[in-house]
Amino acid sequence: MTPRPPRRLPPRNRTFVLDCEALSKATLGDQTLGLFVKAASRAGIRVVTSALTLLEAWDPRAGARTKAWDWTLSRIEIVYVDEAITSKAQELLTEAKLHGHKYAIDSVLAAVALQCAQRGDQVAVLTSDVDDMRRFLDGTPVAIEAV
Repeated sequence: MTPRPPRRLPPRNRTFVLDCEALSKATLGDQTLGLFVKAASRAGIRVVTSALTLLEAWDPRAGARTKAWDWTLSRIEIVYVDEAITSKAQELLTEAKLHGHKYAIDSVLAAVALQCAQRGDQVAVLTSDVDDMRRFLDGTPVAIEAV
């Protein structure tokens, strides 16, 4: 599926939040996601992910692809997990009645997206886990787009 900027987002103050699959595709040479990151960077659109998502997406077997990894990360803002993000992620997990490692990083990414929305950005999460993200982000101003 080709990710496209959601139609409801105006051209200014856009932020796209990449989950593990979106980040992996972009760093492993997926043309669509790679071009998307490049175009967003050129247009001044923020592309972010969490530091934990970096760990989730890292594949040491992709050694020859480190140039693509480095290039992609040079165009992405990394949001580090601090107390505010952790607290919001815990709140999201509690509200969704979820726990454990299966949902922890997704809840952190949702907290990052909500933090971006709080600063006034129009935010979309590019994710392969649409159902999980809906558990955390339904009823919020954050759009969810499948990759």
